[in-house]
Parts: sequence; C-alpha cells; structure tokens
Amino acid sequence: MRSGRDGDPDDDSPPPECPRCGAPIGFLTVSGPMTASASPCGCTVPPKLVHRDDYSSN
Repeated sequence: MRSGRDGDPDDDSPPPECPRCGAPIGFLTVSGPMTASASPCGCTVPPKLVHRDDYSSN
C-alpha cells in the first residue's frame, strides 16, 4: 500500500527543518492562512516558510 504522497514511500530524505530553531519537523498544524505550529518543537511559523521538495507535484 502506498503512502498519501507521490513517489517512493520508503524515501530516505531527511524531514524539513523548522525555519525558527532548525529542529526536524514531524508535522505542521496549520491554524490559519498565516499561522502554523511545527511539531515536535512547537515553534509558530508561517506555513509558507516550511519547504519540502517532494511535497510539490510534477
């Protein structure tokens, strides 16, 4: 069974980093168009500052 992302579900690329503290981001909780919380670090970040190349569609 495939994951919800395009590409290889066993991808070994590192997780994106928090733009505030540099910690790896496990997931992002978006609470508004300009507000999100990175987990597990808990930093508040604008969602558009977190980038991961394999999230973009081709």
